[in-house]
Amino acid sequence: MENFAGFNLDYVNQTTLHPMGFVAVIVLGTALLLVPRRFALLPIIIMACFIAPAQRVVVGGLDFNLLRIMVLFGWVRILFWGEARGFVWKQLDSLLILWAAIGTVAYTLLYGSTAAFVNRLGASFDAVGMYFLFRCLVKSWADVYKIVWSFALVSVPVAVAFAIEATTRRNVFAVFGGVPEVTAMRQGRLRCQGAFAHPIMAGCFWASLLPLFAASWWAERRTRSWSSIGLICAGAIVVLCASSTPVMVVLFGVLGWVCFQQRHFMRRMRWGIVFGLIALHLVMNAPVWHLVARTDIVGGSTGWHRFHLIDQCINRFSEWALLGTTSTAHWGMGLGDVTNQYVLEGVRGGAITLGLFLLIIAVAFRDVGRTWRGWSHNRPSLIMAWALGVCLFVHCMSFIAVSYFGQIIVVWYLVLAMIASLAPAPGAPAISSAMESSRRRGGMLPARSTWAPRAPSHPT
Repeated sequence: MENFAGFNLDYVNQTTLHPMGFVAVIVLGTALLLVPRRFALLPIIIMACFIAPAQRVVVGGLDFNLLRIMVLFGWVRILFWGEARGFVWKQLDSLLILWAAIGTVAYTLLYGSTAAFVNRLGASFDAVGMYFLFRCLVKSWADVYKIVWSFALVSVPVAVAFAIEATTRRNVFAVFGGVPEVTAMRQGRLRCQGAFAHPIMAGCFWASLLPLFAASWWAERRTRSWSSIGLICAGAIVVLCASSTPVMVVLFGVLGWVCFQQRHFMRRMRWGIVFGLIALHLVMNAPVWHLVARTDIVGGSTGWHRFHLIDQCINRFSEWALLGTTSTAHWGMGLGDVTNQYVLEGVRGGAITLGLFLLIIAVAFRDVGRTWRGWSHNRPSLIMAWALGVCLFVHCMSFIAVSYFGQIIVVWYLVLAMIASLAPAPGAPAISSAMESSRRRGGMLPARSTWAPRAPSHPT
């Protein structure tokens, strides 16, 4: 059922647990339960970056990879410490639940089997479980900065592991299964992937974090050392993956930051881009989405495949619009591999699921706009709010070339959760001038967003 999603079926429906994986989930799970809230995401980040995706436990036909088990630990923590108190419901929360529910129903009706329902139930658990866990743990700008610090800290050993893989052509994480022992090579370049599900996923994972590292460096002098480390290590990982898509993600991130000075004119810029693409479509011999076929940054890129997939999806709209389709292999040679998240949403759940997915993105962009405007007089928060928008933008661009699977879903749902948590609640009052000028420990960071849920007391 997931043969068109870049999904590795070799390890599903069977318990695969290395002793080191068992120790890791016990140690990291316990740490997730006990550490202060500001460090609670660090164990999940470590699990995502160092344990290959094949590690899992199957109970009664339900497949729990170690990331899912970490999410369970996280919810035990939330319930035990009462960290959901003060939670403010946002429109993005409702849309994500609706998207997951309708996608599950459509997929189950499409295949008409219990296996299909269980499959989508697992995916919905990942989406809803991770998203709302992150929503409960992220309550202020200080939490966002601590998350950026956590990623920067973890980037150091990850970059070292990638460098060793590039030198030896041996992936040390192959012991956990799910990744090849011998590193793949394309056109004379090693495609390192570490513990990640695919080299492209590894590159996109770290490329999508570069805007946050850049914002942390720009906004706060005290965080520049770790921000610089994160920028250097994440950049090195992107290079060692030797894939065009992560490089394009970096370039789109740069474009997003270039627009910062013109942020008050974004509405005009968006409409300008729309009309520009329409004009190109009218004057080009091929459709405007043929531009995807012309992208090749590192050599050996499959841009034409991605264009052909989009083209066939549009031409075959009636085939998948209702509930999706069970296979895209008949669309053309190699098109059984759906390397486009937007197309995947449609073929896996129909037009309604795709529409809800696009609506989630639109509402997230709207919330980013409201957030940076609300914090326009507090430069560090303004910069970090813009960085969240850039992160969302680069994910949207990478969706054109890849469909997400494996550990990268952690950063996707984390970005959505941070945007929702820090966005102003409906009818929230304007930020007071006192809050705008507040300082945290001598810096410029506000201690707590005016509209963020109040942090519960924690004994640690």
